[in-house]
Amino acid sequence: MTEEMMRDVVAERALIERFQAGEAAAVADLESAYGAKIYQLAFRYMKNSEDAEEVTQDVLMKVFKKVSAFRGDAALTSWIYRITFNTAMSRLRNAKFSRSLEVLEDGRSFFSESGERESYKREPADW
Repeated sequence: MTEEMMRDVVAERALIERFQAGEAAAVADLESAYGAKIYQLAFRYMKNSEDAEEVTQDVLMKVFKKVSAFRGDAALTSWIYRITFNTAMSRLRNAKFSRSLEVLEDGRSFFSESGERESYKREPADW
């Protein structure tokens, strides 16, 4: 392990200890140390800055609330990366689900004007 990597590990461990001790300034330090990386990863998946900012805030809150669950088996950055990925994917799934509900509520996508399902009118596909 290089000297720089050792400094990173020591700094991560110190930040975790400050969180677990309830030090309020640790939140600001977390944001300054990891906020930009979280945002960049979130933006990669969300494709717009507003959603990426929301994911970033969600991740920072989750890290703050769940730091006691961090076991230290991997680097803090790996744990934060996984939380960011999971949060972004969850938000994308929820957005996709809500869009499909909007289509269902609209009704025109699945039913004809008479109210019949359009799929019943189609011929079966040749397989």
